[in-house]
Amino acid sequence: MTTSADIPHSKLAVVIPAYNAGATLPACLAALTQSRRRSDEIILFDDGSGDDTAEIARFYGAKVISGERPAKGPAAGRNLGAAAAAGSIIVFVDADVEVGPEALGKLEAPIAAGRAVATFGSYDDSPKSRRIAALYANLRHHWVHQHGRTEAFTFWSGLGAIRADVFRAHGGFDTAFAKPSIEDIDLGIRIIESGGRIMLVKDALGAHHKDWGVLQLWTTDIFQRAIPWARLIKDKRGRADDLNISRRERASAVAAQLVVPALAAAAWNWNWWPAPAIAIGGYLALNANFLAFLYKHGGARLAVAGSFLHWCYHIYASATFLLVATGLLSQSARSKMIIASTGRTQATRP
Repeated sequence: MTTSADIPHSKLAVVIPAYNAGATLPACLAALTQSRRRSDEIILFDDGSGDDTAEIARFYGAKVISGERPAKGPAAGRNLGAAAAAGSIIVFVDADVEVGPEALGKLEAPIAAGRAVATFGSYDDSPKSRRIAALYANLRHHWVHQHGRTEAFTFWSGLGAIRADVFRAHGGFDTAFAKPSIEDIDLGIRIIESGGRIMLVKDALGAHHKDWGVLQLWTTDIFQRAIPWARLIKDKRGRADDLNISRRERASAVAAQLVVPALAAAAWNWNWWPAPAIAIGGYLALNANFLAFLYKHGGARLAVAGSFLHWCYHIYASATFLLVATGLLSQSARSKMIIASTGRTQATRP
């Protein structure tokens, strides 16, 4: 296997957007300083934090770019950090991600060898929070990326690397996304559309420190991911056959939706009781491997709660896509919903 030690040395810049990240930033920066492939520079964009984010970053030797309030959002923060970077390869790391010791080198290697213009990794299977919603969300992300195609159709900025010249040639992230959303997916699609190659490096791992709550998870999934992603698919941008929109995921969404009328039928007439049993059984069968994975990492409690959370995920994700695709959720309605949820207005994508 090719490693960064086998290829010509490239200059590596790590860019971290941060807002009130004092709780997770020390672990993030400590891991970067202990990486086997040490970065040549670390740049942190402090997005108007009210805590000690900037002081922590300086303590670890990072260059700090200070933003002003109101916060600009991570897309703008990454762009400003990348603009100040001297590296030929830029690695974007979220402030709540603790990179594994081999991650930077594994992300760098395909780019430095000319096999890709961008790479991204995955959360590991040991998330820091043990809360049920956080365990489920972080393990779901790990599972999806570990079962994705190496030849990727998009990008991920939680732990992702890109050639600096390619990033700048595409204008960076779309700053219309003023909250964490799918700005990385949008950039990845633009790179693929222009003929660039992006690779998913499954063993480039990082531990996620985000402590998801259920309502926070559902709000983020719907307003900051499902709605804008459905719009991209409706506009026929990118492929719809990998990661969490693979054929198997779409089959799971259909099975999840069938549970609802089956339960309604049984509630109306008990003679229909086999219908929900069959529908639920079919859904569980389609997701048996993932649910077994949850059981392995959190026991029966996580497996049972995770089954319900996963069913809810397939229900609201597929319902959102259907509403957007059919026009029942209009652009104006999407904008109002997103503003209500995230407090931002939408701008036109360049």
